[in-house]
Amino acid sequence: MSAPVPFPARLAARVARFGPLCVGIDPSPKLLAQCGLADDAGGLRDFGRRVLEAARFELSIVKPQMAYFERHGSAGLAALERLLADCRAEGVLVLLDGKRGDIDATAEAYADAFSRPGAPLACDAWTAQAYLGFGALARGVDASLAAGTGVFVVVRSSNPEGTPTQTARLIDDRGVAEALVSRNAAANGRSVAEALADEIAQANLRHAPIGGGIGAVLGATHDESSALAERMPGAWLLAPGVGAQGATFADVKRRFGAAASRVLPNVSRGILARGAAPAAIAEALAQLRGEAAILG
Repeated sequence: MSAPVPFPARLAARVARFGPLCVGIDPSPKLLAQCGLADDAGGLRDFGRRVLEAARFELSIVKPQMAYFERHGSAGLAALERLLADCRAEGVLVLLDGKRGDIDATAEAYADAFSRPGAPLACDAWTAQAYLGFGALARGVDASLAAGTGVFVVVRSSNPEGTPTQTARLIDDRGVAEALVSRNAAANGRSVAEALADEIAQANLRHAPIGGGIGAVLGATHDESSALAERMPGAWLLAPGVGAQGATFADVKRRFGAAASRVLPNVSRGILARGAAPAAIAEALAQLRGEAAILG
């Protein structure tokens, strides 16, 4: 059996063809109502299909938010499985957004769910958070990358509530004991976000023979995104925050600087900016793809 094509290579090929726009598929009650769809599993299926068909499947990558499917239980997950199958059949890459994160054994289970060939929720990449420590993700990351699946780790999220934790400073090289003895000592080490970025870069170097594959979530709303991106050379970067959270594609280009060409700007609610009819969604997607082209 031939080795799987690494996610970064597959993504680069799609982006070269269709541009970097990442389309969020977030069938919230509000968006379903805007589309005249029922808030049930059938509505979830119809929403996802409407977006894909409006784009004629000419998208690099889509990002379904798992929470909107999971709230409908097994029927919602069945709708998500159908969406994944539709994307797979048409070659559209899927970044499954559940921001999973736990100890090593469960991280490996997430990888099995999202990366194992033939698994109902098999996708091209998935999102993870490292609050239990980046090392706790290692078994899941290793298994996913070996299967050709990417992992995007949250480094600096677009929501303002994440700022205190993500910009907190780690203790410096003096170590925990000395810092505790001198409680007034300045915590002048790297920020949590900087430390995570460095760990992602190191892990991608270790996995270089199979194409790297660990990306990062960096909010399009933060001016420090460029400095963080520079700490992860070559890594793909998911940039939420365009549209409803106030950032523009021009902001992304300015804030990411030289790394802008490896940014996937994510837009979710904005796909209904011109209306909920399929033709209106097609127009909105065409406009968004055109605007995102400035990042190339």
